[in-house]
Amino acid sequence: MDVFRCPQYALGSAVAPVGSLRDKLLVAKLRLHALQNSLEEIASHPDITTEAFLRQFGFSDAMIDGFFRSFYGGIFLERELQTSSRMFEFTFKMFTEGFAALPAGGMRAIPEQLAARLPADSIRLNARVSSVESNTVSLESGESLEADHVVVATDADAAAHLLPSLFERRKGWRSTANLYFSAEISPLNEAIIALNGTGTGLVNNVCVPSDVAPSYAPIGKSLVSVSVLGNPEPLDLEKRVRNELQDWFGYEVHQWQHLRTYHIHHSLPQQAPGSIVPSSGFLTHNGIYVCGDHCTTASIEGAISSGLHTANAIRRS
Repeated sequence: MDVFRCPQYALGSAVAPVGSLRDKLLVAKLRLHALQNSLEEIASHPDITTEAFLRQFGFSDAMIDGFFRSFYGGIFLERELQTSSRMFEFTFKMFTEGFAALPAGGMRAIPEQLAARLPADSIRLNARVSSVESNTVSLESGESLEADHVVVATDADAAAHLLPSLFERRKGWRSTANLYFSAEISPLNEAIIALNGTGTGLVNNVCVPSDVAPSYAPIGKSLVSVSVLGNPEPLDLEKRVRNELQDWFGYEVHQWQHLRTYHIHHSLPQQAPGSIVPSSGFLTHNGIYVCGDHCTTASIEGAISSGLHTANAIRRS
């Protein structure tokens, strides 16, 4: 809970057994640091691992291990905190200035709202691209499409496949497994994320999306989301997660109805120090524009921002 926005939680946060009082004062200092630095300034900061950045900032091992590894493990999808410190500073600034939100209609509402503003015949689905040039897109069907400008707005692997000379090596991916359960009542009953700060076990974090957006679950039910980092073996994963969560919420977890488990192997492009290079938010190659979260910060905001910067560059040209 952000005590700067919800002062009523300040006392409880001050005495909470997560880090020392010095660590909590350092969080306030880090918040000020984020507010005082623009995104352009953050992009020019020395780029080291997030773990090294936090240690240089003065945070204790207890704070790094008990909070940052679990909270940013859910953002970076890795608890080792080897992600770029520029990415850390960017996300911390976004959390400081903005709010986390869920669209009432699900995450698909974001692309649907974007598509709704385009002419009906401007989007073609299930048309695999074989190659691109500055003014031509060739489809595997043999058809060629002509355009004033060509933008490769794909994930990192697809961009590297279409433009191998631009990408010397692929960045690799962070993976996760998400388990969804239906519960009679919310185990949290609050719009918060429950973190695993022990450093052991499979589960990294638990949240209840229907506590934020009730439309995510049928009336009278709660949707529980459980995140497991990496590529856990699917064998007995649900059983192992339930047994682990019994220590969190009690035996009631065995009454939850398992809805589905998603193994998402390509969740986020890896962003090691030095990987966030173009300050423009996009790349160009032989007259072709390339945009996406792999060109900037690996996030929904990063993907949208990259596309917006690309569109503005094309307009200016």
